[in-house]
Amino acid sequence: MSKPAVLPRVIAVVALMALSACTSRYGGMPTAGETLPEPKELTATSVFEDLTTVAPCSLTDPSAFDTVGSARYGEPELTLDYCTILVETADDRSVTVNVGLLEELATLPEMDHQRDVERGLWVGQRPDGSTCAQLLVFPDGITVEVYAYESPNDADTCEIAEAAMNHVIQVVLDGHVTHREPALNSFVTLDPCGLITDEDVAAVPGLTGMRKPYDYPGKHKCRWAREGAGVVVAFGAGRPPATSQPVAGRPTATNPVDLPERSYCTVETGHIPFTEVPGVADQVELASVYVHMPPGQATAACTAARALAEALWPQLPAA
Repeated sequence: MSKPAVLPRVIAVVALMALSACTSRYGGMPTAGETLPEPKELTATSVFEDLTTVAPCSLTDPSAFDTVGSARYGEPELTLDYCTILVETADDRSVTVNVGLLEELATLPEMDHQRDVERGLWVGQRPDGSTCAQLLVFPDGITVEVYAYESPNDADTCEIAEAAMNHVIQVVLDGHVTHREPALNSFVTLDPCGLITDEDVAAVPGLTGMRKPYDYPGKHKCRWAREGAGVVVAFGAGRPPATSQPVAGRPTATNPVDLPERSYCTVETGHIPFTEVPGVADQVELASVYVHMPPGQATAACTAARALAEALWPQLPAA
């Protein structure tokens, strides 16, 4: 007489087991009714890991500018620190966009808070006439800059900077940042602050009293400054320099410039091919020393720059 009651009980047990299977944790999935924890803050350290080998062109793409016009990759502007995009807008404006420069928030001028982004990120903006800088700020104080400029016009470029920044944010959130894989003799992994010391700079006539303001996160350049004068030692990329008088056995170009407001001189030497920018050929890695001084002192600036090159060039890897 009791056997017919067994079947409903079996069905009930099976249903309970099925429900239990549906609501139990499996492979990290939440249980029914469980509140997901807030995602952790996304730090620059966790996103980029090694800041010195970040490939800035992985943060951008010409397609990011489809809503404003057409775009293509441009030649590197003598730097390893950002990727250049050349934009032709629908109303025939030519805008240059530099994407990827890393800085420390504490060293930068104040900027407007433009918008919040998820996981602790936010975007700041510094508009200035025909230029517009937007910076993605990470919780650990590192920033990624997008800088759009148009010359000589003074039209607003912030719409274009925002298109670039939207793509940067998507790459960061999706975890698609890539890194360079430099050759063993590449300049990419060299830190100029470790090759030229404060004492090297102070020993050069005309450069006494210089101080190093801060260390740059990407480690591709090193700066010293004082009132009215400054030094930048950098590793970058660009067209092969025209050579003139060698320095420390390396073909070297010396470029003096005298302007009403200041004089400066750049001394640079080329190295191995630089091929990471899509569609851009005939580029090489560069080592450069830049010195600026008060007006009328271009010759002195070149003398100082060449003296620092004499100290730096022998430490560089052979091509």
